[in-house]
Amino acid sequence: MFPEFNATTYFIDLLALSLLLIPAMALINHAPTRRTILTLAGAYLLYFIAPRLVLFYAVFWVVVYLLHRLIVATTDRKLGTPIFWFSIIVMLAPMIIWKLYFDDFSTLFNLWSNQGLSHISQTIWTIDLARAIIIPIGLSFATFRGADLLVKSWVGKFKGLPFTHVLYYGFFPPVQIVGPIIEYEEINKQQKPTADDIYQGLMRIAFGLIKVLILAAILQKSAVIFQTYETAPTAKIWGFLFIYTWFFYLNFSGYSDLAIGAARTYGFKLKENFAFPYFRPNISEFWNNWHMSLSRFAQRNAYVPLGGYRKKTQYVAIFATIFVIALWHDLSLGMILFACYHGAGLIAHRYYSDRKAKDKKEDNVCVLWGKIFGTYLFVTLSFPLLVMPLDKAGQFYLSLVGIS
Repeated sequence: MFPEFNATTYFIDLLALSLLLIPAMALINHAPTRRTILTLAGAYLLYFIAPRLVLFYAVFWVVVYLLHRLIVATTDRKLGTPIFWFSIIVMLAPMIIWKLYFDDFSTLFNLWSNQGLSHISQTIWTIDLARAIIIPIGLSFATFRGADLLVKSWVGKFKGLPFTHVLYYGFFPPVQIVGPIIEYEEINKQQKPTADDIYQGLMRIAFGLIKVLILAAILQKSAVIFQTYETAPTAKIWGFLFIYTWFFYLNFSGYSDLAIGAARTYGFKLKENFAFPYFRPNISEFWNNWHMSLSRFAQRNAYVPLGGYRKKTQYVAIFATIFVIALWHDLSLGMILFACYHGAGLIAHRYYSDRKAKDKKEDNVCVLWGKIFGTYLFVTLSFPLLVMPLDKAGQFYLSLVGIS
């Protein structure tokens, strides 16, 4: 198994580099120069992890650019639709192969990319040899960013982006490792950062550091329950499971805060990625506020095209949307069950809401908090499917009701 990359290290390097990036973004008036600086900064941060990552993503985004130009050139022609779907398959293929054949793909990724560097520079090749064997970090986020760009190219939003703009989108430093899954429009028009931007960004970064380095770090040991549940008391299993959900949220949302905050100090106002999802009164509101960049992507590219706003097709669209969200995490039977579980919950809520649409009565405080806890419990019970192999998850669920 390959060593897990510590995203905190990446953000520490990013924050150190920001001591140069923030003044550059504030003082340089030439927008193309600012884009070039940020592109090179993103490449440098990947190089600092392992030079092979720079080569891999350079090739990756060259392919995205070529597919983008191909789609734009053929949209209005007879083969436009087949070419679009071919492009989407090519775009998704590396991520799908990686998730289906994790060890083999990761091994080939390291071997081929390192060998590729030997044809570019013997010095860089030697440096890369000394770096740890790693997985293609950030591939899922990059894949969905690239897919979003291709879809928007097909519907006419982008009419031939310059190659440098696609690289800039691909190597934008704050979001390379753990998202959010930004849209090109979010970084297309950058304004020079104001004093308020820098202040707000630094406060957001501080908030993210508190979440990741303090709160999540304290709760991280709760993950041990997924290895020790067989001998643990039922009450402890429940308690640690609840604690783990908060670790997962604080850690993930903390990294989003770091990315959004860093981007703000450069003059960008990225969209939010989390908005208190555990305090929502129904499962639909939960997904509207959890990993929102992924939910927005799935809504744009699955829910709306499949007729989510039409009565006859809304349930199919809901299932397709949650499957996109689930299978982005992993291509496994466990995630298929995760999608079915949440899809059933979303459909049940939609059906109930449609039946009660005429009832304008507001819930009292007790009912509202009951719904919030019920939604949180519903979400909590899906976490074993998210973080455990399916056979182990089944045993874990039995342990929750005292069956060892």
